[in-house]
Amino acid sequence: GAELLQRSYKGIGFTPEGNALLIRARLVLTTIDKARAEIRQMRGDAGAHVKAAITPLVTATVLPAVLRAFRKAQPEAELTFHEGLLVQALPGLIEGKIDFAIALASPQDLPYEIEFEPLADIDAVPMVRTTHPLADAQDWNQVADAEWALNLSAGSQSMNLVEWLRAQGFRAPSRILHCSSPYLILDMVRRNDLIGYGPKVLVTDPQVGVGLRALALQPLPPTMPLGLLTLRGVPLGSAAKKLANLFRRELEARLPTPPRA
Repeated sequence: GAELLQRSYKGIGFTPEGNALLIRARLVLTTIDKARAEIRQMRGDAGAHVKAAITPLVTATVLPAVLRAFRKAQPEAELTFHEGLLVQALPGLIEGKIDFAIALASPQDLPYEIEFEPLADIDAVPMVRTTHPLADAQDWNQVADAEWALNLSAGSQSMNLVEWLRAQGFRAPSRILHCSSPYLILDMVRRNDLIGYGPKVLVTDPQVGVGLRALALQPLPPTMPLGLLTLRGVPLGSAAKKLANLFRRELEARLPTPPRA
């Protein structure tokens, strides 16, 4: 059989095979705990606990309506929300730490363990503060030498932008302030002569987008799908399923929906 542990000067740790087994074992234990909690809920004991990762554009658009409807249906349920960045959401799903995620993703780049249901098509735009010297720029090459604030984590909209610019023959940004938080990027762009890139729905939001404007650059990259991510073969508990259905309903009513296969 494979070796699961290894000894080094740092002590005893897991081999790659051991880490793979550990992740699966944690998932099994988490699934059993969720099953027990759901049984207790069905018997009238303590309420359910739903853990989800959601992207900031969801909080700015449909979360208020979802929360109102969920609280009316499940007033005793406990909710925990995490920021829906893929680099955090995918390990959380695979290890059973969250029930589902609503996030931007390229389905073809997701691991086999993850199921992706597209819910909306999201436009992204380059953005600046209203007083930025390049606020009237209309050509990608005009802004290539500017300083950008981007989240270049795998599968992000900003990474898709950089790859798209190179594929189109445009100059990609070379001066980049790296940042993984969408809201931090928005605030830095609002207060500095930086160029950001993110969902148009955030830039045009009357509260989130205060002091910001979208650059009128053309052409723009293709839309990116926003979807429901779950762990393949693991059904959602009743409370988590209710919450996911509410997100699905509100997103499909509010945002442009992708064509059904």
